[in-house]
Amino acid sequence: MGNPRGTLARITVHPVKSLDGLDVESAPVLTCGALADDRRWRLVDLEGRVVNAKRTPRIHAVRASFDLPGRRVRLSIDPATGPLAASRPSPAEFLLVPGTEGPCDWLAEALGLDLLLEERAEGGFPDDRDAPGPTLAAAATLDTVARWFGLSTAEVRRRFRVNLEVAGPEAFWEDTLAAPARREAAVTSPSAVDPYAAAAPAEPLRFAIGSQCWLATGVCRRCPVPGRDSRTGRDDHLFREVFEARRRTSLRAEINTATWTHTYRLAINTLGLSGPGSIRIGDLVTVLPGG
Repeated sequence: MGNPRGTLARITVHPVKSLDGLDVESAPVLTCGALADDRRWRLVDLEGRVVNAKRTPRIHAVRASFDLPGRRVRLSIDPATGPLAASRPSPAEFLLVPGTEGPCDWLAEALGLDLLLEERAEGGFPDDRDAPGPTLAAAATLDTVARWFGLSTAEVRRRFRVNLEVAGPEAFWEDTLAAPARREAAVTSPSAVDPYAAAAPAEPLRFAIGSQCWLATGVCRRCPVPGRDSRTGRDDHLFREVFEARRRTSLRAEINTATWTHTYRLAINTLGLSGPGSIRIGDLVTVLPGG
């Protein structure tokens, strides 16, 4: 029996890596622990190099909406980009098919380079291949970062691209799953809520969402993408420096950062433990005993 910590408040999958996310009410969980259709497709150039926002900031201007049952995507250029929007292709809808067909000609015109679409149905193309499960953060974490920078929570979601948000826990609660500090066992009766009061785990913890279980494997190191406006790609001056300074003052006492080289980290990576299944908004999120 686990310790209840909150409920699943949001599920977001990103069907094409580096393009917009899609909020869903429920999601199948694959054998590897990944969410079905998350990062299922990715863009590469004709030499096989990945085309993403880290390498090609212009991709921030591309808006995408998805019809997953029909395997279709509708693409447009965000009007916030001004002159770029006027000089780029008109909105259009395409089948998501691997190769150079589908949206590739449209994207080539928008981005200024030839490319093709790759597909991997089982597990997609996660950044962390050793932990292909969904990324997770407390909803309060994203709200807190939004306040730090005077941004909307929706903008923070688009920048950090977290798959799962948990309502209930305090900001940065997820750190305690992936980087728990060793603590002495409680002398008094253990708390029914705080797993750290009942044991002294030093290894990452297991948690469940509904009937599905994952291992928290680490707190995500971040790339330059969150430091840019999600719709224009414009750099926010000193975003990383300010984020790290704020993050250092917000670190929870019950986490171990001994192996961290920096605090430019947010949300946790996960590894599936249950095999295939599904999750849905409203599912109970519990921390499992045994570390």
